[in-house]
Amino acid sequence: MSDTPDLGRIGVLRTLSPWQRVLRSAIVLGPAVVLGATAIDAGRLSPPVTIGLMLLAVVSALVPDGHLGVLVVLLLAWYWVVTVDQPTNVATLVAALGLLVFHASLAASTVAPPAAVWSRPMQRRWARRIGAAGAATAAAWGAARALASVTIAGKAEVLTAGLVGLAVAAVWIRHRSLARLPGGPR
Repeated sequence: MSDTPDLGRIGVLRTLSPWQRVLRSAIVLGPAVVLGATAIDAGRLSPPVTIGLMLLAVVSALVPDGHLGVLVVLLLAWYWVVTVDQPTNVATLVAALGLLVFHASLAASTVAPPAAVWSRPMQRRWARRIGAAGAATAAAWGAARALASVTIAGKAEVLTAGLVGLAVAAVWIRHRSLARLPGGPR
């Protein structure tokens, strides 16, 4: 047994490092941004949905290593799909970036103990990853917006080719990242 008292999930908030406090705040901020973008785009806000999702986000911030984050992402996506009529407007990009903030903060908050201090290399590594994901999100949104009014014959073939290209790129990037690890494939 340990001599230290069990603080529980809420009590552990007092022991969080400054970086963990920022991450836990961002876990709550991400869904708020998505819900705000949804409300602005739709011109209305559903108080029960907003309260429910924000409560789930707060619990996710308290327990970032659980599976509740997946439920929050699924519910936010469902709410966006049933509420928003125009998927290529700026609110879509804002909502996508809000989801990125939620997901990345949730993932980052689980890589070290709550009281751990993040080193500069760790901060840079996560900033690069999140920046790359944000840039890719913005690029995909820009491409979708540019192509929204274009009529392409054989849309299914174009979509299939694009998805195959993305899958090949993902495998290539994954292989490159594993090759950098000691003992990884060369």
